[in-house]
Amino acid sequence: MNKRHVRFVGILLIVLILSCGCIRRPTSVPTPTATPTATPVPTPTPPAPVEGGLSHVRVATLYERVTDGTLIGRDVNEVITLFKDTKTDFIFRGWWIWQPCANRCSEVPPGITYAYDCELMGYSYEHLQDALSKIKREMPDVIFCGAIPAQRVNYIEINPMSGKIYSQSEVERMAIDPAHWGITSVSKEEAQKYFQERGTGAGGYYPDITNPEYQELLLSWAQKQIDCGADAIWIDGLFGQARMFETVTKDQNHPAVKASFEAASKIIDEIHNYGNSKYGKYIYVGTWGTYFPTLPYTMPNLDFVTLSPSINEISQKKLDEREWETTVGLIREKLGEKRVFVFIDWAGDESPMVTFSQQLSPAEQEEFLKRIDSFCRSNGLVFVYPLHGGFMGSKGTRLSGGKFRIYDSLAQEFQTYETIKELAQNKSTK
Repeated sequence: MNKRHVRFVGILLIVLILSCGCIRRPTSVPTPTATPTATPVPTPTPPAPVEGGLSHVRVATLYERVTDGTLIGRDVNEVITLFKDTKTDFIFRGWWIWQPCANRCSEVPPGITYAYDCELMGYSYEHLQDALSKIKREMPDVIFCGAIPAQRVNYIEINPMSGKIYSQSEVERMAIDPAHWGITSVSKEEAQKYFQERGTGAGGYYPDITNPEYQELLLSWAQKQIDCGADAIWIDGLFGQARMFETVTKDQNHPAVKASFEAASKIIDEIHNYGNSKYGKYIYVGTWGTYFPTLPYTMPNLDFVTLSPSINEISQKKLDEREWETTVGLIREKLGEKRVFVFIDWAGDESPMVTFSQQLSPAEQEEFLKRIDSFCRSNGLVFVYPLHGGFMGSKGTRLSGGKFRIYDSLAQEFQTYETIKELAQNKSTK
């Protein structure tokens, strides 16, 4: 690899770490250069938000996914009991797709294999709809938030709305190509290989959010969850492409940055409009709050944003309060009093969740949960309790039930559920 490629790879490493949301980016805004000519992406007028928005949410719990009970030996009714006991108002990341997801397990296309059996994983939209109908019957006022990734598209993909199955050659056309934006320091193949090794993983591409066909696919994942009963959608890495191009070009007004930002904002509006036009229902939409506020554009019509403590903060069991104050201050300056949810993020083998679950003892985990919950309450933020979910790394040795790499607060290896329940119940009554 020549020096030019080494330099580009170094830049992308920084971008990838920042875009996962695990590290809050410095909030100073670089001085923009001259604005080039760029054709704006038209966006529809979104419906008016629900009065009060998410301001009434006091208790938020992370449970990814509410349908994997067969795998871990916990049925939906038991999951509902956990939500009731913690007086949950907001179920965060209750559904998440990473691999292709079919409407029914019997419809999984040839060529797609899962780590576990589809039925055992509860990994179909039929499973989601069934689980949500039971949750909403018992807890009609709870807000269920599903989640979709904007940083990965699999070699074989499924549009659950149209039923279309995309071949690898069709998916490959959705992959981001730096040359499309006049960036020639690295080829499309080299960039994709880099992202596969560092973030998207094997079997997938880093997609171009400005590609209309990819936009349709990404929206279909959100639309199907809404059809199943979801009230909110969280989009991981939504503004990651804009961040990447700004880092590479060092120009906030570069056409690639502007087009990527506007395409991401359009996705938000399209989700709002889908819920309104089909159900007369306002769908809350959120993403990471660490990057887009620094851009000199009209802010996206988000309803909430998320933040995460850093790896260093968790290992030291101490928050950098000055940095949090700066980050939250900029968010409120640009977005107003939107809800800010804080959760322990995960990504690969180095993440806040890996540090939390593998480096901290159960007693230290309880201590950190109390500390960050108190900090969030004092600063108008909502800490999302890690009830179930969060990848603990491929090298972790402390596993839930001795075999699952998914964090579970009830597992004997962690036993943080009683602390979570106590914190949640106290918060709910005040």
